[in-house]
Amino acid sequence: MTSYSEKTVEFLWSLRLNNSREWFQAHKDDFEALMLRPTKELANALFDHLRDKYPKHDWNLHISRIYRDARRLYGRGPMNDHLWFTLWADREEERAPAFWFSFTPEGWDCGMGLWSAGKNLGMERFRAAVRLDPAPAEALAKKLQRQSVFVLGGESYKKPKMETTPLLMPWVNKKWLGLEHRAAHDEISLSDRLFPFIRDSWDWLMPFYEYFLTLPELEEYVPLI
Repeated sequence: MTSYSEKTVEFLWSLRLNNSREWFQAHKDDFEALMLRPTKELANALFDHLRDKYPKHDWNLHISRIYRDARRLYGRGPMNDHLWFTLWADREEERAPAFWFSFTPEGWDCGMGLWSAGKNLGMERFRAAVRLDPAPAEALAKKLQRQSVFVLGGESYKKPKMETTPLLMPWVNKKWLGLEHRAAHDEISLSDRLFPFIRDSWDWLMPFYEYFLTLPELEEYVPLI
């Protein structure tokens, strides 16, 4: 498997400083060799792992494009200065929790989360489940506390969305929720240790993922009259 390298990081910094189609076209071969190829190989290897180890799920893979959406440039250059990919199962993409990996000029991150461009129905389902029975979510929150690789991330509401146990209050008050590992580029991201690190990390996160994946739809929480 092709690994990212210091040259990959140098390329991304150069892209950020020279963010134009003309510069990118002149350096497209560098992009494909240094960034796109290792990203595709890593993403496909992780897809194969999830498909083989968790065959009950129907896994999907999305790799980001280098070109930004022209409708959403907001004064920025036309190129993304980083790449990321997501893997999710069973539900439609915007309704499912997802595993992700991202490689930027500053560093890298990976994890699992619930997010949506619109109303986050995943978080609404999560809050409904906690109202009915907080015990399963509390067990997962305690599991997270017992390690130091992943932290609870995500933007929080200014006012509490609901009342629950003290342990779960930071969880239910999120607009979106992520269990995140973030780091500057290091001996993991710039070596062949990256794939086994993410593979093993996602295996550790799978109980969280399957909890969020199997939350019922909101209407199933409404009691029948």
